[in-house]
Amino acid sequence: MDVPAPDPQTRGRLGPVFYASLALSITFVVFGLVFPEALTESLTAIREVVVGTFGLVYPITVSLLLVFIVVLALSPAGKKRLGGQDAAPEFGVVSWVAMLVSAGVGLSFLFWGTAEPLIHLADPPYGAADPGSAEAARAGMRYSFLFWGPHAWGIYAVVAIAIGYAAFTRGGGMLVSSALRPLLGRLADGWVGAVVDTLAVLAILFGVATSLGLGTGELNAGLADQFAVADSYGVKITIIIGLMTFATISSMTGLGRGIRALSLANGALCGLLLVLVLSLGPTGSIVARLGTGVADYVSTFVPMSLATEGAAGDSWTADWIYFFWAWWIGWAPFVGTFIARISRGRTIRGIVTGVVLVPSLVSIVWFSVFGGTALARELAGEVSVSRIASEAKSIATLAVFDTLPLTEIALVVLVPVLALLFITSADSASFMLGSTTTGGAMKPPRPVRLMWSFAAAFAAVLLLSGGPEDLRSAAVIAAAPFTVILLGLAVSLVIMLRRDRAGALRREPG
Repeated sequence: MDVPAPDPQTRGRLGPVFYASLALSITFVVFGLVFPEALTESLTAIREVVVGTFGLVYPITVSLLLVFIVVLALSPAGKKRLGGQDAAPEFGVVSWVAMLVSAGVGLSFLFWGTAEPLIHLADPPYGAADPGSAEAARAGMRYSFLFWGPHAWGIYAVVAIAIGYAAFTRGGGMLVSSALRPLLGRLADGWVGAVVDTLAVLAILFGVATSLGLGTGELNAGLADQFAVADSYGVKITIIIGLMTFATISSMTGLGRGIRALSLANGALCGLLLVLVLSLGPTGSIVARLGTGVADYVSTFVPMSLATEGAAGDSWTADWIYFFWAWWIGWAPFVGTFIARISRGRTIRGIVTGVVLVPSLVSIVWFSVFGGTALARELAGEVSVSRIASEAKSIATLAVFDTLPLTEIALVVLVPVLALLFITSADSASFMLGSTTTGGAMKPPRPVRLMWSFAAAFAAVLLLSGGPEDLRSAAVIAAAPFTVILLGLAVSLVIMLRRDRAGALRREPG
């Protein structure tokens, strides 16, 4: 039987999770500062062990979770509303979708949208096509849809619904451990629950640090290409400090004013940029590539999902499929918990639609427009950046933008989009780090949020010193333990729903 959960604190309080997370974060930073080479070697060695022994679990887990969440939405349980059937949503649909999409994609979304299809054009998945061929372009587009489509967003939906149902319907805290109460029982309030929540904090911290670090590197490369700014460690630190300062200011204003307002502005500017590129670029080619991309994606959905298109042990699988799913899983405790926090009053079916279907459609259109423009320009010989896209996604993106008419207009919109994508992700992350380390508080104290903003910045700066490989290693390692927790959340959610249904049937008259 379920163990009653304590009521969630509005402001929260510091406890073992906060102190353990803080101690581990400080230890990591100090170790990295004193022994930078040892940090890189350790991360690389651990990553190899994780990928070698755990890698195949990632695509299998992600595929199972997608099937689970779709079946759940279509079942009678899909009508259940977080917080009870009379609960009203805290945010309107537009604001809600803007916040969850802004938190879920981050700064990398813009650069990857243009560069990833180009990367696959130069180095086709599993070597199944000739580099630079039309077949390689098609393969690149369908794999882009895979990595940024329903599989990825399904991970977030599982976390969001499990934690939101436990918090709003059953009166638990906004914590992973609270959602696991049906499996953990009283252990959820003891050291086992503290370990689970601490692992969630570390996954959030390293997931965000990875994205901030990779995004900052790309932003610096773009500035160096366009404005002759030095591509250096010092400039990267300056970028992080500057943007994190704005993120911190926003975080201090809370959900309703700061994060919501930034997300709406971000959504509007991203929409404007999308329309500009679609209208100024090769519109006919973009529409055609969207159609063929979706058809290819659907026809190869199963083998792509299960990573069976290549030979066993293929390096492409490890470098792409394992890394991408690890990256998304590493973001799951942050984005999933954040979505849970803003989803009170919404039905499970509505959450799945808003978290899986809508962002997936946005991703498919985004990659078709930006990636389709890049592929058309590359195949026509107007640019030649596919070979450098993997190392300098921002340069490839800007080179493609330079081929558009009225490119100055697109660039004017691009700059604030970059800043807002960075700020909204960092802002949302510091909010959820503050919440998780204060017992699942709905309104975590401002000093705690401020501290975690700086912690994420320090982690990003430290990992940047080791280059992109350190960042990728951190993402893969942080995701490993949370993969097991994800499966536990799915099982716990089923148990909660079944027990509540059984209780409702017992209460019915006759």
